[in-house]
Amino acid sequence: MVKIRYFEGKDTNEIIDLWNKALPLDGITHNLFERKIILDGNREKEGFIIAEKDKEIVGFIFCIVYRRPIGTEPIDTTRGFITVMAVHPDYKGQGIGSKLLTEAIEFFKKRNRKLITIAPYPINYFVPGIDKERYPDGVKLFQKFGFEEYYEAISMDGIITKFEIPEKVLGKEKELKKQEVIIRQYQRSDLYDYLEFMDDKMPKPWLEDARRNLIALTYGNFEKDSIFLALKDSKIIGYCQYEGEHFGPFGVIDEFQGLGVGSVLLAKTLYQMRLKGCHSAWVVWTGEQAAKGVYARLGMNITRRFAIMKKEL
Repeated sequence: MVKIRYFEGKDTNEIIDLWNKALPLDGITHNLFERKIILDGNREKEGFIIAEKDKEIVGFIFCIVYRRPIGTEPIDTTRGFITVMAVHPDYKGQGIGSKLLTEAIEFFKKRNRKLITIAPYPINYFVPGIDKERYPDGVKLFQKFGFEEYYEAISMDGIITKFEIPEKVLGKEKELKKQEVIIRQYQRSDLYDYLEFMDDKMPKPWLEDARRNLIALTYGNFEKDSIFLALKDSKIIGYCQYEGEHFGPFGVIDEFQGLGVGSVLLAKTLYQMRLKGCHSAWVVWTGEQAAKGVYARLGMNITRRFAIMKKEL
C-alpha cells in the first residue's frame, strides 16, 4: 500500500537517487538539490510530498507558492508552481503519480491559489516544463487532471570551439557605433546603473539572478567579463551574461529591438565563452521565433521541446 507523507531530512540521498533514475535527462546533484529545494525561501514542509511503499520512496512532487516578494513586486497570491515530479521507474503504472498530483492540487487549494503552472517558477525552476519527447507519459498524466499546454519552450545547444564573430555581425556592430550604441564588457563602475536597469526594464527574476551573480563577484566567485552591456548615450539599453556554459539570460529594451543589438550581444558573449575555454553553449529556455532567428544564425540547434502547462482552480 502506498503511503503519502511529507519530506524529511533523512530522505535526501534516497530522493536524489530516485530523481536521477526517474528523470535521466534532468539529473540533479546534492548541491543543486539543497540550493533549489531545501534553501528556497518559499519552501513549505507540506509542499514536498512523498509517496512511500514498504518503507521505500517510490515517488515525489514538489509544490511551491510565493511567500516572499521578488524585488519590489508585491507577493503574487494567485499562482502556485510544480517544479518537479518523479515516480520510480519500477513503480510506474500503479497510480502513484495520480496520488501525488491529487495531493498537490489540494495543497494549492488550501492556499487559495487560482492557477497552477508547470514548471516556470522564476526563482528556482529546473527546466521550463515537461520534455514532450522524453516524458510523454508525464504530459498525459497532467492532461488527465485538467492541465493544458499554453506555451512551448525550446532548449538549444551549440558547439563553440571554432566560433568566430560573423562578418555580418561585426558590420552590424560598426553600424551601431555610428548610432552611438556601444557594446562592451561590464565594468565594476557599472554596478549601480546596471541594477537600476535590471530593476526598471527586465523581469524581476532576472534582477535577482543578476544580484546573486554580482554578490558572488564580490567574493571572487563570478567574473565581471561574464556580462556584456549595450549602451546608448552612456545609458544601458541591453545586456547579456553567461555562467559556465549556460548562456543567458539576455535582453534589449523595446525601443532598440530589431536593430541587431541582440545579435552583437549574443555573438560577443559566445566568443568570450570560447576564449574562457567553453566547448559548448546552451540555452535552457527560448521561444520558436528566437530559435529560428538569432540563435540559429549563430549555429545553435534545438535539442529539447517542453510543454509549459497550467490548470485553473
